[in-house]
Amino acid sequence: MSSMNLDHVRSFLEVIKRGSLSEAARALGISQPAVSNQIKGLERELGMELLIRGERGVVSLTAAGEVFLAFARQVVTAHEELLQQLSHLKEEVSGELTIAASTTPGEFVLPQLLSDFKVHYPQVEAQVTIADTRDVVEKVLARECDLGFIGAPIERPRLTLAPLIKDEIVLAVYPGHPFARREAIRLEELQGQRLILREEGSGTRRSLEQLLAERGERLPENHVVLVLGSTHAVIEAIQARLGIGFVSALAVSRLQASGQLCTVPIEGLSLTRDLFVAYEEGQLSTRLRQEFLNFAQEWARAWAGGDLQRRGKVT
Repeated sequence: MSSMNLDHVRSFLEVIKRGSLSEAARALGISQPAVSNQIKGLERELGMELLIRGERGVVSLTAAGEVFLAFARQVVTAHEELLQQLSHLKEEVSGELTIAASTTPGEFVLPQLLSDFKVHYPQVEAQVTIADTRDVVEKVLARECDLGFIGAPIERPRLTLAPLIKDEIVLAVYPGHPFARREAIRLEELQGQRLILREEGSGTRRSLEQLLAERGERLPENHVVLVLGSTHAVIEAIQARLGIGFVSALAVSRLQASGQLCTVPIEGLSLTRDLFVAYEEGQLSTRLRQEFLNFAQEWARAWAGGDLQRRGKVT
């Protein structure tokens, strides 16, 4: 059995499919005697007849032929799958990744993620467009990018969301603000404060409002003095003492460590959210996209475990 010729097995399957030796020969592009010799070779190797030859070359299966037919189909299918897997492995991971991302993952997660990915796959080039969460989803569904990274879940037909890392929305204040010396404040103490918020449609704003709504709370919007289009703009406005605002913990971690900004917990309120990878069903059709998504998920697990320390690499 180990010396069985795969081409002969394929010829046998073609004979069964076509119903005659002559039709199988025509489909295979070889002579009928060649096909007949291949089938006879299989029969000699197995020690049993596989076909009953009829008039005009029409054939039918013997009992042994029925058993061999199931085996032949399995062998050919397994061989084709093997070739696909080997071809997949031979492909070099290269090309261009086109990514759309909302502000928080785009500015505070993707730079390190892409840097680490290029260490492993230097032939890959990445192009990142920053937009709000709603626009990122539209770009994904319009196939204007390979993958999207967003800061709030949006349900759309054909859209798949894969959680990537955890983030927390925090209240950031400048060092001289009265809240800066507090261990925590109550939500109602925001009344009368000058609030700086992200724009409608941003992941941070959507997540903040959703998390508050789940607890039956809402922001005192009559005290909103600025609505800005990026996290950096919000942070700069807070540092300029124009007000206080809610931002991603990822965005202010270094500023907090250096004493340039302070974050203040709100009693009884946890504002933890997921950051997501967004893609359309069937969009992971290339090796590059598959490898990048797998790498991103492994990288995120290392991040969550503290192995990256916000700057290391996946091992």
